[in-house]
Order: sequence, then structure tokens, then C-alpha cells
Amino acid sequence: MYKKKILSSVIAVGFAMSACSSDDDNGADDTAPPTAATARTEPPPTDPPTTEPETTEAPTTEAPGTTTASTEAPPEGSGLDAAFGTEGVLATPQSDTDNDRFITVLEGPDGQIYTAGFTSTGDDHMIAVSRLNPDGSLDDTFGDGGTAAINVAEGGGGAEAGRGLVVQDDGKVVVAGPFENNPTAEGDAAGDLDVAVVRLEADGTPDPTFGEAGIAKIDLGVGRTIDAETYITDNAWGLSARDGGYAVFGTTPNQAADRTDVDFAIVGLTDTGTLDPAFGTEGVVIADINASGDNARNIRTDSDGTILATGYSRDGDGIVSPVLIRMSSQGVLDETFGTGGIANNIILPGVAESYQVVPQGDSYILAGYGRGEDPEATLDLVVYRFAADGSWDETFGTGGGLTQFDLEGEDDRARNITILPDGNILAVGSGKLDADNVDAMVVMLDPDGVPVETFGDNGHVLIDLGGPADAFFGVSLTADESAVLIAGFKGADPDGDENDDAVLARLAL
Repeated sequence: MYKKKILSSVIAVGFAMSACSSDDDNGADDTAPPTAATARTEPPPTDPPTTEPETTEAPTTEAPGTTTASTEAPPEGSGLDAAFGTEGVLATPQSDTDNDRFITVLEGPDGQIYTAGFTSTGDDHMIAVSRLNPDGSLDDTFGDGGTAAINVAEGGGGAEAGRGLVVQDDGKVVVAGPFENNPTAEGDAAGDLDVAVVRLEADGTPDPTFGEAGIAKIDLGVGRTIDAETYITDNAWGLSARDGGYAVFGTTPNQAADRTDVDFAIVGLTDTGTLDPAFGTEGVVIADINASGDNARNIRTDSDGTILATGYSRDGDGIVSPVLIRMSSQGVLDETFGTGGIANNIILPGVAESYQVVPQGDSYILAGYGRGEDPEATLDLVVYRFAADGSWDETFGTGGGLTQFDLEGEDDRARNITILPDGNILAVGSGKLDADNVDAMVVMLDPDGVPVETFGDNGHVLIDLGGPADAFFGVSLTADESAVLIAGFKGADPDGDENDDAVLARLAL
């Protein structure tokens, strides 16, 4: 088991609501601050940890839409593209007074860079999509100065965020995430969320042929209060294109009277933003794992039309384990995979979460973070492999069927992965150096899960984005496979005067 205990060199540059009280089993969901509607036991780990005081270099305040970065050299062996931004990193704040984050990133058919996440005005979050030129400058022909901000529920609060992103060949952009379903309306439960899918024209304006004025709103199930600290509701994370439309991955409350948890929901939408009656059951596939809390993360559609959706689930013994769902483009579960199309394997005796899946031949590489049985233990970045039939491949990694990456006995997390042209595995997320400092992190493993010693410091690179709670969340190969795009954010001290700012990085291959 890989237990790295050394600081790497660093470079300085200047969430989403959960569906239930245990959205992350170490603390919470991942792309926005919590609200009173949802109980938390620890700070949200997008977040890496938002309660810590700032000890790193204070970032400078930039005008919205400007891109800046450090003048320091990139970490040795990091692969950061010195021709991109300043030494491979761009700080791209969308607001000079409020929080904004990049969560996902793709290169479009035009060679431009598309990102999704959120921007905000005060406590009101908006789904945001930005388009940047190949050099990292915002494309002012898209949206307002390069960013299209869509406030699905004005005044709703901090739940809205673009988490899933599709860029079509015709230049249209589709983004999915949760939104607040009239939380201030009389009689409506505080914090009730539904699913929003937004489609934009190539210039960033809403597409009037999709949903209602460019927005499809999906109410999967009735939210309800469980106790004084817990409210369960719909949530959304992943999005992929599929034949004839789109697939959205989220969760919805189990409606049985004796149940207090949420289930996975895969939604099939038509090209016009309506539920596809030919997909699953009237447009929805519900997957109930372990009759306990399920948490959706990412979804993808492979070239043959196979849909793969991954997240994690807590069983009756409190063990959190990864889930991989495989189905056809019409929502038919693959009975040859796992148990009835669903693979669920216990990887660690306490927690092992999955944030992304990427095929490796006939197998699947998954990544997230986890810990042992001790609930007080810190978290480690984990990467592991499922075989073609959905079983856990215990030959993978540096010991026990996984690679478990621990920098300094603090919390380390993977948020996304991709496979490089040479077969190596690239994971992005965050690494925690001490109680007061979390940096964005990139980890490179060989095809069998062993850290690549020539990459950074024995397989990992830490990048200080300017705050005490930095993280990378999105990763994508460019079309020509010459570079990797990475999206994230500088996470500011919530008790300080600064705010979160979106960041983009590029690694040359």
C-alpha cells in the first residue's frame, strides 16, 4: 500500500447541496456551502476543509474575467505547460466580490475550452458555463464576456452548480446540476432540490428549442424532513450525451414510508429536454443499493452506446463502498455485469468512495478517497480497478487491490481521473499538508496502479492555487491528446475576506 510521507514542491498562484445528512461519509457533498436544509457532521470536502484559517500566500483580487497566475516556475517534473497562462496555471475569477468555481472541463470541437461550475451574487448561486480560447483567455463572443450564468431559481441560495457538461458538434453546450425548487414558497420545505438541465446556443444564449426557454426542470421525487437536522431531496451530478438525447445521473428520496434514504436515479432525456418514455421506466431508472444512502457522482457514454454511472453507497453496517452501473443507451441494465447490471464491492473496511470511472480495455479504473474502520481516521486518495464482469480486481495497485495515497497523515482526495495515451492513469484532486493547508494535487500511476516515479515527487505534484482549501475537480484530454486540461478552484477561508476563484491548468504530454 502506497503511503507517501514527503512534501512535494509547490507553485503559488494568485457542491452542491447533499441529498441527505450523510452525502459524503466523511463529511458532505462537494460543490457549494451547506444550508440549514441539510445536516453536516464535518465541513464539505470540496471544499477541503472550509473551516481552516488561511496560512498560504493571500491571493490578489482580480477584476471578473481576468486570468492570472504565479510567476514562479512549475514544480519539477510536473508537466505543467509553461506556454499556458503563467507556467501552466490560470486563475480565472468570474466575480471580484463573490465565490465562483470550475468543476468540470472539456475541449470543444472548435479547439476552445469549455468549463462549468457556478458563480454567485451574495448567497445566490448560479450555474455557470465559460468558454476560453486555447491560450486560456475568455472568449468574449460567448455569454457575457466569456461566461454564461443561468440562475434557475433566483434568490434560491447556494445549491445551484453546473456539474455535468456536454459540448455538441454543433457548438451547443449542455450542463446539468441541482437547483432550489422554490425554497421560499409558503409550504415548501426549505432546501428542496430538483434537477436542472440547461442547453445553450453556440453564443451562450439559452436554446429556446430545449425544455422551457432552454431549461429542463426534473422533479424526481418528493423531498421530506426526516428529523430536526435531516432533509432528503433530489440531487444531480453527472451528464452525458447518448443516442437521441442525454443521460443525467443523480439521486432521489426513496418514497417508502419506512425509508429515510435516497436512491440512484439515471434519467433519460430526449434532444428537446423531455423525459424519454423509451428509456427505463417512463424515462427513469432507479437503482436502490443496500437499502441505504446512495450518492451519485459521474456518468459517461462509451462509443458503443454503453452508459456507465458511478458513485457510492452505505450499507447496513455503515460501510461505504463504490458502485458502478452499466446499462444500454435506452436504460436497460446489463445483466452480465455485476449483479443485474450493478457492481458494488467493498474496497476498504470503512469508506471507499468513487468519483469517476474510465475504461481500461475491458476493465474499469475508479478513483475517489477512503479510510479504514476508524471513523476518526484521515482520508486517503484511492484508485482501484473493477474487472469486465464487475468484480474487484485485487491484483491492481500497490497492495490489497488498490493504490492508497497518503501524503502527510492528513486528508487526501481524488475527484476525477483519465487515462493518458501511453496508458498511464492521471488522477486529480487535493492533498493536505497540515491542519491549515490543502493544495490541488495531480497523481500519475502506471497502468497497474503503481506511482510513476518520474512524475513530480514520486508520482504526485501539489499546486498551491492561492487559498487554504484548493482543489482540482475536472480533467479532460485534448482532442489531439497532446495535453490534459484540469479545472478547479482556489478555496478561500470562509471566515476571511477573500472568496473562492475558478482556476484552470494544463499539462503537456
